[in-house]
Amino acid sequence: MLELKNIKKYYKMGNENVVKALDDVSLTVGDGEFVAIIGPSGSGKSTLMNIIGCLDIATEGDYLVDGVSISAFKENQLAHLRNKKMGFIFQGFNLLSKLDAFENVELPLIYQGMRKSQRKQAVLQALKSVGMADRVHHKPTELSGGQQQRVAIARALATRPSVVLADEPTGNLDSKTGEEVMQILKNLNDQGTTVILITHDADVASHAKRIVKIHDGKVTEDRANDCDQVTREEV
Repeated sequence: MLELKNIKKYYKMGNENVVKALDDVSLTVGDGEFVAIIGPSGSGKSTLMNIIGCLDIATEGDYLVDGVSISAFKENQLAHLRNKKMGFIFQGFNLLSKLDAFENVELPLIYQGMRKSQRKQAVLQALKSVGMADRVHHKPTELSGGQQQRVAIARALATRPSVVLADEPTGNLDSKTGEEVMQILKNLNDQGTTVILITHDADVASHAKRIVKIHDGKVTEDRANDCDQVTREEV
């Protein structure tokens, strides 16, 4: 379980100006949930994702992961937690251009210290799960945008994380490919993985089982998505 308590995140702009990226946000995400955090550009949703994913720390407030407060963790402790528990999918794919699909997916497993024989099996299984078993030795420049995102998803899945954070995962994709990527995330959630989706797009958010709206650094709505649909007028 992930629990944020009265989280505030401030950024200093110059000597006097302070920007409140997050302003007293409290949020709980249970194991196995599929949550969409939706808001316009500048709403604080990406800052919130960075804190949830242990990529950043709050200025004030407390963050508990599986009941343990990590607010005072040092960077090496946060890195260990990320590698053990979190998987990340980004809009820009973040693949290394000089590495092929296999090597890109293998990278976090090397950081984990996994043995080579185990890495090979885990990488091939992850690529197969996203339909990329026949593109193992293709570099990013030899893949379409949708194929690159599938490799990025495989990289996130290879470590078998209990939480996957997807930041605008369909932002650089056409609508058909975007739907395919969302189906992969839904299937992943059906298998028990917690999925946290960051988006500005109501159509993308409609795939989630719970909708959390954020505006000006504050949570303005938190509800179950019973009908699996959010209209654009609601955002």
